[in-house]
Amino acid sequence: MPNHGPALGSLVLVAVLAFVVPLLLNRLRRVRVPIAAGEILAGMLVGKSGLGLVHSDELLSIFNFLGIGALMFLAGMEIDLAALVGGGARPKGRPAWLARLHQPLALGAALFLLTAYGAWWFAHRLHARGLVEEPLFLTLIVATCGLSIIMPVLKERNMFADPFGQVLFSTAVIADFLPMLGLSVLAAVRLNGSALEALWILALLGFGVLVYLAARWLQRFKLLEGLTGGTAQISVRAAWALMLVFLALAQTVGVEAILGSFLAGLLLSMLAGSHREEISHKLDALGFGFLIPVFFVMVGVEFDLRALLSDPAALALVPLLLGGTILVKALPGVLLAIWHPLRRTLAGMALLTTQMSVTIAASAVAYTVGAYGASTHAAVVLVAIVTAILGPILFNRILGDAGPEPERTGVVLAGMNRLSLHLGRRLLAHGVPVSAVDEHPERVQEFAGAGISAVLSHPSAEEGLRQAGAERARALVALTGDERSNLAAARLGRSQFGIPRAILFATSPECLAEAAQEGLEAVNPDLSPALLVESLLTSPGATALLTGEDRDVQIQDFTLTGGPLVGTALRDARLPAGVLVVSVLRGAEKIVPHGNTVLQQGDLLTVVGPPESWEAMRRLAAGQSV
Repeated sequence: MPNHGPALGSLVLVAVLAFVVPLLLNRLRRVRVPIAAGEILAGMLVGKSGLGLVHSDELLSIFNFLGIGALMFLAGMEIDLAALVGGGARPKGRPAWLARLHQPLALGAALFLLTAYGAWWFAHRLHARGLVEEPLFLTLIVATCGLSIIMPVLKERNMFADPFGQVLFSTAVIADFLPMLGLSVLAAVRLNGSALEALWILALLGFGVLVYLAARWLQRFKLLEGLTGGTAQISVRAAWALMLVFLALAQTVGVEAILGSFLAGLLLSMLAGSHREEISHKLDALGFGFLIPVFFVMVGVEFDLRALLSDPAALALVPLLLGGTILVKALPGVLLAIWHPLRRTLAGMALLTTQMSVTIAASAVAYTVGAYGASTHAAVVLVAIVTAILGPILFNRILGDAGPEPERTGVVLAGMNRLSLHLGRRLLAHGVPVSAVDEHPERVQEFAGAGISAVLSHPSAEEGLRQAGAERARALVALTGDERSNLAAARLGRSQFGIPRAILFATSPECLAEAAQEGLEAVNPDLSPALLVESLLTSPGATALLTGEDRDVQIQDFTLTGGPLVGTALRDARLPAGVLVVSVLRGAEKIVPHGNTVLQQGDLLTVVGPPESWEAMRRLAAGQSV
């Protein structure tokens, strides 16, 4: 029977390796080797450096190209601009003026600029010794950071809401994007011999802006409604179409394809809004399930160890490049010591030495345009693999075991008055542990008589909040008569005790603006009665749910910490009778759920249902038997 299809032997072997590598790495409990590094090593085993079983052909080249495109596309998807520009929480134990300088995006940019300067100095030293020909290319490559490795490490330790984790993430994002942009300019100049060709990058950025504006305008017509699930999966189709359009456009105008794909992912991240996590989850299936592993395996297949071993200069470059890369990328992290303890500073310095996806992609570009030879490219890839393994291992070893987060259940009331007494009684009726802090003995006695744990101390004093159980509280409500005291208590609860929600009462525009800038939740008591009456008039049913006046059907929040609901689509979730999930809060994203929404650990579920189902729902969300 004649064979009319392409030869699939090499592709089949690559696919099998992509399946086997994670299984083998999962057995290495003590040393966590990143899957990407394992795939590269597997490719070296079967490629030109090893057994020679896989050779790059036309079919593999296509999948390899799509793999690197998907990798850069998903890297762009991971960037949340709102999270980067937000101030976030403040580091513990720092003066207010110093804490204000701890802005993730600004500090990340400062760390990158210091790294870039060190990389420039290092590359020129190697150039002076005749070890590299193009110091500018090497400067950008050394300055890159392994966002695809750093992100999972931070996620595993639940550090995205931590100011320390925010800075590391911001630095990795900047160190991925700016070198990629600079490399595209250098590659365009080298290939075309003119800086004018690099202006096409501006045209690509301009096209991205036009696509963004057009997509936002089209969103008003809700053209995608009813097509997000089932066989349509319109959001997934739109995402991959967007990636391919930008890949093709970048190639057409002579811009590096990885930049076009990265911009497409960033554009989709901005457009997706509350659906970003859900779309990303779907794209990960094809991207990390098939296309991206093909790219990493092919990096190993094309890795020429023999060329590296046969070139004494390139071989001597490996230890110099490894040592220099670690040095110039770790040293700027000393800046973190201004805000963070020594152990965290050292851990951050170790993690920021990590390189991987963008480094290898950038080196492939430099090799393709003739900036350096195959042996130098092999040295860069080898160094990236080593740092991708060492960086996360040192980070976790220095910080030690993360350990389980203490369960946060209670609410601390900073200030005792008629309003906080009424609020405390209602929370107790819902089974929520409540404590209160105030400096007036008669109020402490009154609250204690109402069954509320009462502490005699100033409401914004650290020791008083600690005695009230702030270290185990899930929320702090500051509602004294002094809004500056409320702001101080909310700041202290967030920064010193890590309380997830800090709510304060304030009326002045200045105080409300400060609270919003710092990620604190501010309530204006002057407007609250009017808003409640407005809700009663316009939405009486919804207001009855929120206030608990409807005894048959009420609304409650539950945090998903484990159990069978994690990783389950909402349509397949076995919820208690009568319970309906109406909202999902995932980090800073608010998701309006539908049947295809996949629940994740840490989601805050807002549900409507009968009060008798709350206990079963609480146990289900906590992963306990119902």
